[in-house]
Amino acid sequence: MTVPVSSPAPIFILCCNRSGSSLLRYIIDTHPDIASPAELHLGEICKKLYYLVSCTLGEVSSLSETEKHNFVLKEVRKMVAGIMDNYVAAKHKQMWCEKSPNNLQFLKILKSVFPEAKYICLHRHAMDVVHSCLESSRLSLMPEQLNYVCQNSGSIVGAMVQNWVEKTQEILRFEQEYPEQCFQIKYESYILNPIDTLQAMFEFLGVSWDSALLDSVFSIEHDLGREDPKVAYSNRIHNNSIGKGAQIDTLRIPPRLIEEMNELLTKLQYPIVGSDWGVDSYTYLASESNEEISQAQVSPPMNPEEILIESFSSRLTELLKGLEGRQVIYKIILTGNQSGSWLIDLTDPDCPIKTGNGNGTADKKADCTLTFFSEEIINIVNGTVNPMELWIQGKLQVTGDRTLAEIFCWFLVGRLHCRKKNPSIFSTFMV
Repeated sequence: MTVPVSSPAPIFILCCNRSGSSLLRYIIDTHPDIASPAELHLGEICKKLYYLVSCTLGEVSSLSETEKHNFVLKEVRKMVAGIMDNYVAAKHKQMWCEKSPNNLQFLKILKSVFPEAKYICLHRHAMDVVHSCLESSRLSLMPEQLNYVCQNSGSIVGAMVQNWVEKTQEILRFEQEYPEQCFQIKYESYILNPIDTLQAMFEFLGVSWDSALLDSVFSIEHDLGREDPKVAYSNRIHNNSIGKGAQIDTLRIPPRLIEEMNELLTKLQYPIVGSDWGVDSYTYLASESNEEISQAQVSPPMNPEEILIESFSSRLTELLKGLEGRQVIYKIILTGNQSGSWLIDLTDPDCPIKTGNGNGTADKKADCTLTFFSEEIINIVNGTVNPMELWIQGKLQVTGDRTLAEIFCWFLVGRLHCRKKNPSIFSTFMV
């Protein structure tokens, strides 16, 4: 193989879908030396470029098959690395990291085009992956799951377990074959014990580590693109997603898949899924958590009206800036224990936030109406959930202008300064 190598080496995150790669790439992208964009599908691109070059420049050459293969690989690398290197330079960084889960299907071509690459092998407990897949598939299945559903006689849970099993097997095989180029990391570890876990990862990547990086993950801009949309609406790292898989009924999983899953869980030192599987049996959170780190710094309790009147009133200039001066009316409807409705009327500088009258008149005036549980607005402000997560779960309803809804959700989590007009993540995932 004569493909030239580069220093520093490119980085790829290998993982199953819904394993926490979007958050991990936000953390990596926060590092001053590494640019990590959203999913680029570089493995698939390399394969298609290989075909393109092979069927064009490769056909008009007088090279032997081996020489032609190496020539094509060089050309593919030149095109992909040229774009990525220019991207890194534009970001004033030193190296790049790519996180597309579907790169697992194209490891052979990636290894040939970038023989020196480093791989972050990301794992997450199977049942939490399944739970996250179920949540994200509320309206439709992810395309990569359809084949597994057919293989499991329509069982969605079984399909998602098989998806995890096959992809985890592939990652572990690759780790075993190329141990010097792989760093294994668990979602639970970098959430519950981020300092030790991430320090080791960045040392593997050959860059410096400063724990202060974690304070900047959601305060800086990250380039948008295809990935888990929830991450863009987060404002802190939390452990709320760990252990949700304990809610899943294992009777929906074929015994054969449970056996294969447990074999892999054992290798990864995760709790297995036994006959007693359930919320009480999932002890990973308690056993692995670094108490000092995992305890979130949550703001003092506030009721929804205090948040709307006191907290938001002082930030309306921020919202107007995000709206580029457009004077609009939002209506917020809260249901649950502390129900009510409020207008954020940016056309009225004297009284921008007021209680809705509840008779429907305000709805006619509102350009955008958002409806959710009263408890959730507290959770949003405290960073334990985000608006996109609520929508995926069916807990947030939007009527009216959806671009305005997107802007308001960025405002809710205090990240309006990070919003870019295109692409509109909120609009894309809410149609």
